[in-house]
Amino acid sequence: MINTFKWKLTLSYMTLILLFILLGGLLGIRYFDELYAQNLNRSMLAEVKLAGEILKDYDFAHPQTEIDALTEQIAGDIGGRVTLVASDGAVMADSQENIGQMANHKSFPEIREALRGETNTVRRVDPVSEADTMYVAAPVMSDDQVQGVIRLAVPPTGVKNLVNQLWWVILFTVIPAGVLALMVSLKFINRMTGPLSDMTQVARSMAEGDLKRRVLYNRDDEIGILASAMNTMASRLDEKITEISEVKGRLETVLENTVNGIILVGPNEQILFINPTARILLGVGEKDVIGKRQIEVTRSYALTQCVDQVMRDRKPIRQEFVLHNFGEKVVQTTIVPIEDELGLQGILVVVNDITELKRLETIRKDFVANVSHELKTPITAISGFAETLMEETTENQTCQEFSRIIFDEALRLARLVESLLELSRIESIDPNLELEEFDMKDCIAKALERFDLQLAEKKLIVESKFPDESVPVTADWDRITQVMINLIDNAINYSEEGDLIEITVENRDEDVLVEVTDHGIGIPQQETTRIFERFYRVDKARCRKGGGSGLGLSIVKHIIEVHGGHVDLRSQIGEGSTFFFTLPKK
Repeated sequence: MINTFKWKLTLSYMTLILLFILLGGLLGIRYFDELYAQNLNRSMLAEVKLAGEILKDYDFAHPQTEIDALTEQIAGDIGGRVTLVASDGAVMADSQENIGQMANHKSFPEIREALRGETNTVRRVDPVSEADTMYVAAPVMSDDQVQGVIRLAVPPTGVKNLVNQLWWVILFTVIPAGVLALMVSLKFINRMTGPLSDMTQVARSMAEGDLKRRVLYNRDDEIGILASAMNTMASRLDEKITEISEVKGRLETVLENTVNGIILVGPNEQILFINPTARILLGVGEKDVIGKRQIEVTRSYALTQCVDQVMRDRKPIRQEFVLHNFGEKVVQTTIVPIEDELGLQGILVVVNDITELKRLETIRKDFVANVSHELKTPITAISGFAETLMEETTENQTCQEFSRIIFDEALRLARLVESLLELSRIESIDPNLELEEFDMKDCIAKALERFDLQLAEKKLIVESKFPDESVPVTADWDRITQVMINLIDNAINYSEEGDLIEITVENRDEDVLVEVTDHGIGIPQQETTRIFERFYRVDKARCRKGGGSGLGLSIVKHIIEVHGGHVDLRSQIGEGSTFFFTLPKK
């Protein structure tokens, strides 16, 4: 109770009021003490001067009894203690003490100053009575000579009586003043802290989740402003929490019903969230798995390796692998780190079941391969028969022309079938390629040898920009040679007579960059994203005339990606195109 803000404020007010009353009483006591002392001093100065006038013609050589009588008479007249001191400081008479027991007074400051002819006042504690006493000493003059000193001593008992009375007045004033101050303070504080108590209750209700309560107020001061602000805050919090709850509900609905498996893994590899689709894909039951380690839930070493790699490198990866423990499912996982300014907060794992897609892809590849094999024999027969007809029908020009067309188209179909078979082989090759270390410059030179005749026919110039040192790479020689053949062939097909073809090799720290640039018609920007698709052609008439199959760049893309590299292009209409790829050195 006493620790509440209300009582602390009440006690503070009471303490301040009482301190002010006590301070006023002390200042009043001091003021009256000084005022009384000044009045007493003036009275004593007048009386001691009068006594000095009486004694100035008095012979200090009178008998002691006469001196004592005179001293007592003066003391009775002026109402104080009178002491007569000779010029040597010896006490000659005292109205209250036996002079035989009194020491020499020459050392007392008031006596010392009076012997010098000065009337002065000193206030100190009397060594005998141990009471506060005021001393006034004046010289007794005779023929302008100090004959002795008369000292008047009066205890300021009036001040003490006044102080005592003032203390009683203060005491009897403080009690009712304190009670009155308490009543006024409580009334004022209740008015001030009442809304604070209401706000405290509302704040507690808000902390417990009740955002409908409001503070009732009817004030325009700071307390009213605070209450209004709290009500506004509660309303906005209610709106925001409602909005967040709705968004959370929609998100949970999406996550619960999405066809993608979603897993959220914490920084310590514990499962923070897993949706039903992921449970089904991974064969996880309905039992509580939140908080368990990811490897304990998924029981997939491949997935654990991917999660560890993302945690280590802080880079997203996409990986395909087979879940052998759950019916040989082929899944594609996208694993993304979740980071903020505080660091890694978790790992998001998105799992897609692509088993059916893989099965269909295998069927497609087998179909393409089988059809291509089946087409080779009849195409070979067609081209053979067409060639025979061209030789046997030399007299019939129309028949010879039709035979030539059949022969050319058969050859084009043969090239197309061969490209399909090659693409099928590349797509199905094992990642363990026939790797060997070789100089990339030698591979490019070997590829260029195949195009000597075509380059000469179109009067094309090939400019090679190679570094002086060797450019070693570890790759499959035949596959990389095929990449260069396809890129050079593409550059020749899209170059006009007399154009320049540039082949650039850059030896970098981790990989090798190879660029093949032609100065042909260029490729529109909207078509660059599809240029590596199967059978896609920018200029179909040109490709058909050049005998292209539309699979060359697709083969390039697959070979480079199998080697862990990257292929892309830069192109501008009317200026030409640059196809480039990177190849890891190891």
